[in-house]
Amino acid sequence: MDVTMEKNVTQGEQTAKALPAGYTFRSIAREEGYLWEKVMDAAFGDYQAGAFEHVMVDNYSYLPERVHVLFDEAGTPCGTATAWSQPWRWGENEGFIIFVGVIPTHRGKGLGTSMVLQLCDVIALRGQQTALLDVDSSNLPAIKSYLNAGFRPRLTAANEKQKWSEIVQHLHVEPAAYNTGLRPPMDNPHPPRPYLLDLRAQGHTVQ
Repeated sequence: MDVTMEKNVTQGEQTAKALPAGYTFRSIAREEGYLWEKVMDAAFGDYQAGAFEHVMVDNYSYLPERVHVLFDEAGTPCGTATAWSQPWRWGENEGFIIFVGVIPTHRGKGLGTSMVLQLCDVIALRGQQTALLDVDSSNLPAIKSYLNAGFRPRLTAANEKQKWSEIVQHLHVEPAAYNTGLRPPMDNPHPPRPYLLDLRAQGHTVQ
């Protein structure tokens, strides 16, 4: 079961967490999609050649500057995270962080949280107010890291309040005060083409 977390990115506080020495994190061009595929396959499995075009590019929300890859000191891709946007589902003011993954040999260094906080700043620069992400409710280390990084629970279903009570009991940590009202995503249809990448190709300004 996934739970949703949110962070206000307009409070003027320092958000981005410095990456460990030797690591760099940048957006990738469409023709670099093979780097994303390599990381996703190593982190999660079953991401083969062509997955980037199918999963990312052929999607309303895709823009190259939204997809980021983490590189180690040798220039080898070792992590990824994407600053998505789904206005028809979450509204214009909320960005959504997806596909956060680190390959096994680089885990345990806080890289996932560092990438997420870097993308919080990306979302803020887009003029959005909130960064959202989903995390498996059984992934307690990740949830604790996100809570420590300023994320709070976002209740999107009636059973999540109880689930969060169980989570904080296991973690022995209480999140900062948060909105306990139910705020599910909007049930709006996916926008038709032209997608954002198409609009940009036609000369429109899109962020």
